[in-house]
Amino acid sequence: MTLEHLKRLEGEVLNQLDAFGDTHGKLETEGVTVDPHQLLGIEINPRAAAIAELVLWIGYLQWHFRTRGQVMPPQPVLKDFHNIEQRDALLAYERMDYALDASGRAITRWDGKTMKQHPVTGEDVPDEAAQVPLERYVGARKAEWPRADFVVGNPPFIGNKRMRDMLGDGYVEALRNTVKDVPDSVDFVMYWWDHAAELTRAGSLRRFGFITTNSLRQTYNRRVLEHHLNGKPTLALAFAIPDHPWVDSADGAAVRISMAVGTQATRDGLLEVVISEGNAIDGEVSVTFEARTGWIGPDPRYQNGPCFDNFPFPATVAGQQARIRAYAEQLDAHRKRQQAAHRGSGSPPCTTCWRN
Repeated sequence: MTLEHLKRLEGEVLNQLDAFGDTHGKLETEGVTVDPHQLLGIEINPRAAAIAELVLWIGYLQWHFRTRGQVMPPQPVLKDFHNIEQRDALLAYERMDYALDASGRAITRWDGKTMKQHPVTGEDVPDEAAQVPLERYVGARKAEWPRADFVVGNPPFIGNKRMRDMLGDGYVEALRNTVKDVPDSVDFVMYWWDHAAELTRAGSLRRFGFITTNSLRQTYNRRVLEHHLNGKPTLALAFAIPDHPWVDSADGAAVRISMAVGTQATRDGLLEVVISEGNAIDGEVSVTFEARTGWIGPDPRYQNGPCFDNFPFPATVAGQQARIRAYAEQLDAHRKRQQAAHRGSGSPPCTTCWRN
């Protein structure tokens, strides 16, 4: 999708160059045309990294023949730009060893994926027979990202409570010891968010955008947003969708996601809030948005600021303030009577349930 949009933009530029007497062939000869080398990537899975590079070239060649007919692209057609790196995007290290017990045998853990059916309940539970060695990461440090103007991504949806099961104790401990500014309570995706926000605030990136689970709005993850949105230099959210339907590609499960775009500036952003959902003819989810413009803070669900309409409290006229005060006192007296009558019989009133 990104390559297609870049090629469309290139087409507009080429039309203007043609008006000045330049040619597309001259641009390709000089190597300044849009091709896969402008799109960089990091993928830890070797097979997925190879497929990503292949898809880029297929898309590039499809666009070429769709717009240029049977004219062959410059030789060699396929070039090895090494633009898709096969490595970890968060953690770099000198080597990975297996943790050993006192007798020198490898310590193992559940592989985090294999399940079996419980003999009594019939529910899927971890298969303790599926064991993998516990890793130790020697010389762990924060991974560097290639120089780029924009970063987009869809990092793994792994919650804080599942990180050790899915990634292993060794990896999680090495990551947390390396990235000390990020609280241990956050979800895995927030390490990507923190890294991209740091680069953007430093001027190394112009913008970044991630698809995350909608837990981005929760208190434990918002700490990362607050650190960057309230820091100096300031990060701003140029665009956000707090809660949007999504289908997990791994198991087809319906999940809820958030989308956010960060930029280095103090500026208003576009907040799109889903106000209705339905089933489209093609089986997709039809979504209707309500757009709001203003400053978007760490909690994109409600901000008492220009991003949202202010509460429409009208000015009171004579006598209304006294009546409102009388009703409020009656309501407060009723509340106190009910609390006294039911003291100790239940949970204390929840004062933050509006956040959940």
